[in-house]
Amino acid sequence: MKGTIEQEKIVFYTFKTVIIGAQSVGKTCLFNRFCFNSFNFDTSLTIGINFHSINLKIKQQDQIDMLGKNYIVNSIFDFGGQERFKPLLPKFLEGANGALLVFDLINKKTFSQLDFWYNQLIEHANGYYIPKILVGSKFDLVENTPKEERVEDKVINQFIKENELDRFYKTSALENCNVVEVFKELSNLMLKKQNSNFVVLE
Repeated sequence: MKGTIEQEKIVFYTFKTVIIGAQSVGKTCLFNRFCFNSFNFDTSLTIGINFHSINLKIKQQDQIDMLGKNYIVNSIFDFGGQERFKPLLPKFLEGANGALLVFDLINKKTFSQLDFWYNQLIEHANGYYIPKILVGSKFDLVENTPKEERVEDKVINQFIKENELDRFYKTSALENCNVVEVFKELSNLMLKKQNSNFVVLE
């Protein structure tokens, strides 16, 4: 959606971002860190869907003055990865403008399940035509994890190439590493899809 005015803010676009991946990979931790700058060690599973809309200030790429009132609204949907919620996926993914595909850097099983989530995105969210960023979570735990348990960079790069994903980030919600960067980059890619001259502010 484009061109609305909300309490003196000019909202140029409203985007829908979906966060998908296997259960317990840290999707909700990413969601909470970006939307509320919080981290909870309670690892209880997401029941269905978390949702939050956040205003992001934007500027034209060549704009020097940062005092404008131009915004996008990014509506972020965090989907529970449990088996019982999968029948809800088609409706959840419908209308998505961008997606984060999340796996656990120290859990190879979660990486092997990415094919399912990617195929759902393609089928139900016009997925070939929307920006898609691959996110490896729990980067803070990699160093102390035996090498044989980690997802290898080689297979990650192969997945990115085969599926023509736009970007890849290693993140830590606990340490707030690359979380803001992921959402900012996805927002910029969604703006680019609209042939927009705007970018998200730092």
